[in-house]
Amino acid sequence: MIKIVFKITAMAGLLLTLVPPILRYMGTMNEEAMKSWVLVGAVIWFIGAIPWLGRKKPEGRMIDE
Repeated sequence: MIKIVFKITAMAGLLLTLVPPILRYMGTMNEEAMKSWVLVGAVIWFIGAIPWLGRKKPEGRMIDE
């Protein structure tokens, strides 16, 4: 259950990192707001991704079990 929460958090952070530059390119967001949202997204991504990235799989077991 906790792994799912971390993955959802990481995906939300990733979206907050990818969407603001697109909005900036389209002209609907100013540069300062874009930088702020990308920073927030990066922090959220790190919070959500670090607990489940880089885990080693125990022998004979899958991580998602």
